[in-house]
Amino acid sequence: MTNAALTDAELLALDAASRQRALELRSFIVEAPAGAGKTELLTQRVLMLLAHVAEPEEIIAITFTNKAAAEMRHRIVSALSQAARGDAPGEPHKRVTYDLARAALAESERRGWALLEHTGRLRVTTIDALCAGLARQMPVLSRFGSQPRIVDDARRHYEEAARRALAWLEEEGEHAEAVARALAHLDNDAARLTHLLVAMLARRDQWLRHALQSDAARYAESGLRELVERDLRRVAAAMPARAQEMLMPLARFAAGNLPDDHPLAPLRDWQRPLYAMPEELPMWQAVATLLLTKEDAPRKKLDKRDGFPPKIADTPKGVLLAFIESLSAATIEALATLRRLPDPSYTEEEWATVTALATLLKLAAAELWGVFHGAGEVDFIELAGRALQSLGEPEAPTDLALALDYRIRHLLVDEFQDTSPDQVELLRRLTADWQPDDGRSLFLVGDPMQSIYRFRKADVGLFLAASRSGIGGVPLERLRLFRNNRACAPLVEWVNASFAGVFPRQDDAAAGAVAYRKFAATRPDLPSAGVVAHGLVASEGEDEAALEAERLLEIIDTERAGGHAKQIAVLVRARAHLDALVARIRRQRPDLRFSAVEIEALAARQPVQDLLALTRALHHRADRVNWLAILRAPWCGLTLADLHAL
Repeated sequence: MTNAALTDAELLALDAASRQRALELRSFIVEAPAGAGKTELLTQRVLMLLAHVAEPEEIIAITFTNKAAAEMRHRIVSALSQAARGDAPGEPHKRVTYDLARAALAESERRGWALLEHTGRLRVTTIDALCAGLARQMPVLSRFGSQPRIVDDARRHYEEAARRALAWLEEEGEHAEAVARALAHLDNDAARLTHLLVAMLARRDQWLRHALQSDAARYAESGLRELVERDLRRVAAAMPARAQEMLMPLARFAAGNLPDDHPLAPLRDWQRPLYAMPEELPMWQAVATLLLTKEDAPRKKLDKRDGFPPKIADTPKGVLLAFIESLSAATIEALATLRRLPDPSYTEEEWATVTALATLLKLAAAELWGVFHGAGEVDFIELAGRALQSLGEPEAPTDLALALDYRIRHLLVDEFQDTSPDQVELLRRLTADWQPDDGRSLFLVGDPMQSIYRFRKADVGLFLAASRSGIGGVPLERLRLFRNNRACAPLVEWVNASFAGVFPRQDDAAAGAVAYRKFAATRPDLPSAGVVAHGLVASEGEDEAALEAERLLEIIDTERAGGHAKQIAVLVRARAHLDALVARIRRQRPDLRFSAVEIEALAARQPVQDLLALTRALHHRADRVNWLAILRAPWCGLTLADLHAL
């Protein structure tokens, strides 16, 4: 039985079992949807581990933001403080936290940790702070020397590195030839090549290790073949040998009635089932052309242009149309994908271009290190890469890696779906010497459905791969949480029904595809709860933003009048979409209090504009525009007619 077929009660029972299992001294990867209470689970896990370690520093909990780290630390300390007071809660899930905190305090007292007095011994940190700490401990190996500043937006450094890389065109040798060929490939559009290099440098953790291969072009071709083969396997699974054997005589009939240069001509000699091999891509593409229209839709009719002349082809035409009608949506989608696949083998010209591009990428990455060194700044990718260097390779660990292996016994990672390849490699090296059942554990928590946001070049395929094969030599048992503690059933049921068809049908680590995970509500229903679509039709020439703002304000007034809406949130795709609504609330509902973080610019507020006008007018007595603005301001209030008279 799939999760989609389970009832809410069954999902909640599975959720409870997963939470209980997650508090055992083993390694797990936990899928937790939004609102599932994963922070509470992580807190319980840390409290449980505190009762099984010799020192608190043996536990490291990793998050991705300072806010999340502060929240987790606060929860742990609050649980310990509540346990110290003996203030036992009534709710079952909070009672679990309370009991674990009491056990942790008992261990603290037995070992003399004094956790409540020395909360700094609780190692809750961000992944970036951890990388910075590792690089700082081994400045020579990490090549940092003095610790550089970390910048959130390093685009100016990427642009400078790209310019320096292209400047090699004026020199002689391999680098100049690589730049020249790359420019020729882009019709000598240097601006476009610079833009592409900047974009690639911003995600170099995903490609640099591949570009450093000794034969980059051959390595790239093998990767292309693997991608083509992956899509061919999908089609071969959807159209097994038996289905192909039914199609063969029909395909041969159609191809035999068409000229030699027709896309279906390769099917004239189709005698055996096709395999998922890149060499058979032309035949697979011919099959897709036979079954699908140019718009990738199943064919509804066939004529002489498709190899079925009138009268003599009525019977095979009817059989083929019936075959096409029987194809599943997944098969049609797989066939449509095949038609867009490239030839998996490079030509000589393509080989030379790929080699040149790989050389240029390596050159740009090297120039970027020089830019970083000169500016005394690095980005998060560089920080993670240098942290890896400070640990050495798994087969040749550094002294720091050996020391950490001795000191770290339990690693917890929040929001694991947001990890990048370098960060996963960091976990792999930190756990390189861990052995099964040696008392150490890796605990990863995340929601792969949220990885669509691609936070800092995250790759959801990493989450799916870890779920399947673990991290390095550490196998991970997969657990799933199903609770949603933020919404009531009507809303959750609507989300389950709507998004199941939006997400891919199944997980695909290579493609970064994640199927939808159903979850169950735990909050009681609210009056009139559910999802309602409010249609709005604007005539030509009407101000759509103003109409939308007016309708939103009407909905807000209706909800407030109902008396059951404690808080109302307005979500939009971009900040600018709220401008009209905020302006209308200011004018028509001054009593309506709202919070709009980073929505309404401070400089756009009227009091601020008046103060700026006063400051400028006093600074420069001849500033006529600002003196007029002062006279028009509320504290003077002259009308436009008065100003005209003056």
